[in-house]
Amino acid sequence: MNNNRRNLLTLATDNWLSRAYLAVVAAATGFFLFDTFFVTHADASMSGAVPWLLTAPLSLLYTLLPEGTLNGTGSGAFLALYLVGIGVAAVANAAFVGLALRRIRPASARTVGGV
Repeated sequence: MNNNRRNLLTLATDNWLSRAYLAVVAAATGFFLFDTFFVTHADASMSGAVPWLLTAPLSLLYTLLPEGTLNGTGSGAFLALYLVGIGVAAVANAAFVGLALRRIRPASARTVGGV
């Protein structure tokens, strides 16, 4: 099991495109946290939607939760659930990008004769 986790993290971080994606998601999540804790708004802020949309389609699974699932949850537990979901979805998407890049990259330099 530990080897599978290591392979998933390797896929998610061994190329520049996956690392750039993770950095963008981390920056958007950081902005969301800053906006949540340090900025007062007269109206609701949409900063929480940006990390959620950046990590789609996996983060969209939150919409499948039955109605009222999170009603009794305090704001701290809801925030933790939101951040864990964003993190899991971001790593899964970055691993998918890494896997796709491995598939389209040439495996090694080949000679004309195929040897």
